[in-house]
This record gives sequence, structure tokens and C-alpha cells, in this order.
Amino acid sequence: MEQHGGHQHGHQHGHDHQHGHQHGDGFDWDAMTDRLVLDAAITEPIVHSIIPEIEGPVEHVLDVGCGPGETAITLAIAFPDAEVTAIDSSEALLQRAAHHAERHSVSDRLTTLPGNLDEPLPSTGPMDLIWASMVLHHVADPITTLRRLRDRLRRDGTLVMIEFGDLPRVLPADDPLMTAGTWQRFQLATSTTLTERLGLDPVLVDWPALLAEAGFDHITDGNRVAHHAAPLAPTALAWLEAHVRRGIDMAGDLLSQTDALALAEFANAVRQRNDLTVEASRRVLTARPA
Repeated sequence: MEQHGGHQHGHQHGHDHQHGHQHGDGFDWDAMTDRLVLDAAITEPIVHSIIPEIEGPVEHVLDVGCGPGETAITLAIAFPDAEVTAIDSSEALLQRAAHHAERHSVSDRLTTLPGNLDEPLPSTGPMDLIWASMVLHHVADPITTLRRLRDRLRRDGTLVMIEFGDLPRVLPADDPLMTAGTWQRFQLATSTTLTERLGLDPVLVDWPALLAEAGFDHITDGNRVAHHAAPLAPTALAWLEAHVRRGIDMAGDLLSQTDALALAEFANAVRQRNDLTVEASRRVLTARPA
């Protein structure tokens, strides 16, 4: 992969990504699983753009924070000779991943293990590829976690990190939500709330510096975009409707009543519109043990 220099981002990021390990026993796991499955479907083109760039033979893959297993299954299919280990701290999500593996006939090559990235990793052999998508911004001590991941890689193995990218684009420029500034205020409100919840702005984390300090080199860093053109397929429409509804709940009092009502009306009408697009951005970093 080509090595890039410094990578800059804006301060706003209209995401409300959450992980199973952040919730208590009363959490609605069905809703969480559906949400993560939709997110995976929207960003799947980014995953497929990364896979051909992985160098060397891939026989052992570790997906940390695997959620319901969508990407772990994609990796198992893409690398048909590989053993895939999927780790998550949520037993409910691991069960979903195992069921998903059975449906895609890769259960003989996919192992699920409970694990929390704030703790030592479960015992596995050395890995050719470690995949960490939308999870490392949650860890308490990134350097320690990254060192643990480095130590689990073979000397010529690859770490792939996927983190927050730029704001999603969905509306035509002349849409009333755009011309009135409602959509921009919506994205700012959700971004502000996310930063408060995490205690940091995940877009501005200097991941290359952290990777270097943790003992990685050959670091690449760049944004990639999954493009979904109009008219949107049903899955993309479902993602967009859920994205807006989650964002309204997430922003709370940061949205005016007028903006919240306009956004709710938009969510109600999403599935009847044929002029919407989705450009979902993610920041992709790769690195190898130094």
C-alpha cells in the first residue's frame, strides 16, 4: 500500500456508532445488531477496496470488536484458505456472528471468542491480518492495546484500522434541509454529542503517531468513501432512515424543536424518495510491526 503523509479531518462527524461492550444487561441487543448490520452493509464497499491491497499470504485473520460478524464473514470469504478468529466482548453479538458464519458456510473456519480490548487478548496464534473497525477509539489506553495487537501479528503481518471519516453526504444541494441549514445543524449536534460521550474528538486522533509509538511502521492513512447512488437500494434507505432517527435521539436538546420536526418528517419520507444518495466515509489506516 502507498504510504501517505499527514491526514487532516474536519471537526464534524455525523456518526453515532456504538459497540456491544459499552452496554449493560438491559440493552436492546436486537436493535443493536440490526444497526450494526446496516452500518456494515453501507461501508462494505470500503472493506472490498482494502482486501486486494493486503500483501502476502493470509492464513490467519483476527477481527477485534467483530460485532455481529459481517466483516469477519467477508474476510473469510475473501481469503478462502484462512482461519478467522472473531473477538467481541458481547456474547449476544458473538452468537450472531457464529450464526452468520453457518449461513455463509464458513463456520468451519471461523472461531468466536469473548474478549475486551482494554484487557489482554485471548490466546491465539500469530496472525497475518488483524482487522480493527470502529473500535479502537473506545479503548482506555490506545498505546497498550496497539502494542498487544502488534505482538499478535507476524513480522510481515498487517494491521487494518477503520475509524471515523468525513461527514456522510446524502441530500441534494437544493434540498430544503440543506438550504435552511437544518442538516448542517443536525450533523454538528450529533458530532458534539459523540465527542462528549467519548471524551475526545475521534476524527482528530493522531493515529499514525500512536501506531509509531506502539511499534508499527509502514503506516498508511487516508479516507475512503462508499458511494451509493440514487435511487438508493432498500438497505441504503433503511440505513439512512435509521441514521436520522438515531441522530435525532442522540442530539436531544441540541436540536431546536423546528429542526427536530423537519428531520423527523424527512425520516418518515426517506423510503419514498428517489433523489437521495449515501456517501459514507471512513478513515483507513494500515501498519506493520516495526
